[in-house]
This record gives sequence, C-alpha cells and structure tokens, in this order.
Amino acid sequence: MLDDITVQRAYYYCPACGHGFCPRDEAMGLDGSGLSPGVARMAARVGSMASFQEGALLLQELAGIPVDIKAVERTAKRIGREVAHDEETLVKEMLPPSDVMYAGIDGTGIPMRREELAGRAGKQPDGSAKTREVKECVVWTADHRDAHGNPVRDEGSVSYSAALESSHWNDSRPEETPPFAQRVQRELTRRGFFQAHLQVVIADGAPWIRNLASVIAPDALQIVDLYHAKEHLSELASTIFGSHTDLAERWAQERHQELEASQLDAVLAAIAKFIDVPGDAGKRASKEHEYFQNNRERMDYARFRAMGLSVAPASSKPAAVYSSASAANTPACFGARMAPMPSSLCGQPSSVIALTPFGAAARLLATAARRLERSHRP
Repeated sequence: MLDDITVQRAYYYCPACGHGFCPRDEAMGLDGSGLSPGVARMAARVGSMASFQEGALLLQELAGIPVDIKAVERTAKRIGREVAHDEETLVKEMLPPSDVMYAGIDGTGIPMRREELAGRAGKQPDGSAKTREVKECVVWTADHRDAHGNPVRDEGSVSYSAALESSHWNDSRPEETPPFAQRVQRELTRRGFFQAHLQVVIADGAPWIRNLASVIAPDALQIVDLYHAKEHLSELASTIFGSHTDLAERWAQERHQELEASQLDAVLAAIAKFIDVPGDAGKRASKEHEYFQNNRERMDYARFRAMGLSVAPASSKPAAVYSSASAANTPACFGARMAPMPSSLCGQPSSVIALTPFGAAARLLATAARRLERSHRP
C-alpha cells in the first residue's frame, strides 16, 4: 500500500489460441489493474462510501496513493460482482443464535438516472418514474430487555441484504421464485431463521410483503410494525381534522391506545364513521379501514407483548451512519448494472463498506435504513 513495486514473474503464451498469461498474478491476487490487493480493498471501500471521484481524492489525500477515477470505479464494481456472486452461490445454514429470530422486509424508492427509467411507469404527472424500488431483508435477534422489560435488538445481531430486484410472482409460471424472494430465503437460511423455535416477520402490512412472507416462511408469525400502524392512524387524523390540530392529536392518541390494547373492533369502528364523508377524508378513511381489516390478525399487540416479542423492526442505523456524510453528493444509481448488496453483520462495519458494490449503494442502503428507522418514532 505504501509505494510502487515491481513484480517479476513468468509469462506463458499459447500459440494455438494466441493468448498469454502469468499464473503468479492469480496466486498473488493481481487483476491487471496495476493495484495491489491491499490498494484494491481501499479503492473498493472509498468507492462504496462516496462517488468514484471523491474516492480517488481520498486515496490521494489520506494515503498518498494516486489512483485514477476509472480505476476506483472498475475495482469497486469488480469486487461488488465477486461479492454478489458469493452471496448468490454460497449459502451455508447456521444454527440460530436465539430461540426467537426476527426478520424484516421492506421497500422504498430511490432516485435513478434518466436512462435507467426509460419506459417505466411512475407517479409523475406525465406517468413517468423518477425512482425505482430497492427492497431490503433484515434479520436480527432481540433477547435483551430494556428497563421496562421490552425486547431490545441484540448488539451486532443485525444482518441485511438489499437489491433492486423483483418480488413479483408470474401467474403463468408460479413455480419460479422471483429474485428478491430468493434473496430473502438465502438470508434467512444463512442466519438459521428457519431452525428457530419461534420465527417472527415484522413488516408494514403491505400485501406483497404479506404474500412473500407466507410463501418463504409459512411457519413465521407475522406482525405489523406497531409504529407504522400508528403512523397510518395519525395521518388519517390529519386528513380528517387538519394537520397539527388538537382534535387530530386527541383522536389519534385514542386510536393508538386501542391499537396497543388489541381493540381492533374499536379502531375499525372509529375509522368507519368517516368513510362516507365527501372528499379526501372519506377516501382515506376507506383505504385505512381496509388496511386495518386486512392486517387485524397481525396487530394483536397485547398478545405479542405478552409473549415477550418485539413489535418494531430492527434499526439499520449503522448503514445510515456510514453513508450519511456522502449521500447528498453521491450520483444516482445505475440500476441494472448494479450488483446486489452482500449480506453483512452490523457488528462488522468494515464488511458493510468494503463489500458494497459501488458508490451509489451507500445512498441506496441509507434510504432503506431511514425508512426503517422512521418506524421507531411514534
């Protein structure tokens, strides 16, 4: 890492195919880029934390190593592809570290380059899209308790895997598992989730997540994240009574209390009163009534807490911390050319950074992390 070195080795040429190679290069981890394995790791790390241009500047300023921008890009992408290949092919089942294992599944939109959105339908006035959805699977344990006896995420227990992948089952080929469902299955297998005495999936209640969890982990207990459910009620209150009004706050707090007490009939009855109200309030009330009705079995919070279970997802804060400094200046993702995120433990931050496919992945993962962290706020 400290200086240029010259490596002398034998070169072998094949007259039949017209190609030559140096066997020692492979043995020493040299890839033809002119970067030693140590510098290649450094280039991949800075390439995952910032833009490739900023990464090259960091190597020059902090290590005195002149590496051009394209070399940082090529190295980060190459290592990303290798990590992605390992993530897809090396699946060794672990013993569950706890009798109770938790998994979270979520998705959120991230800004994309225009060429990656060509032909995609979106929510813009002209029907075009500005984002694509990154989907994330999180696995953790929560054996520790806080001062009030509530489950707390165990330090270093969180692993996560994320990618721009489809979760859609093709009706004409139902035997084919979509890519993201395969990713979830691999991550749960690696963590020993399926061997746990009690398997719990915590999510936001979206139909696609419910269906995916039912297929991949049919024995798991599904729970709608409590704070996400509360957010639905608070937003409905704002639509009906106006944002930040005393009446909206009081109505939402009453529904929150009923929700935590597993009084879903009372919650549904309170929402139903506004379904016939003209305008946005009635439309939102009808939508939320359907949401709570469809998820009522997943909102039995009094029973879940009596079982000693967590009712909120694990925080992905480490990922957000790593990338917050550079997220604002990171270029948008390249989408189809981006390799999937590797699986890595939060307790091993170096692997989170060094194995990220390339710069925009930091922004991608931070967006998903912020989505999960918002669910911790009442």
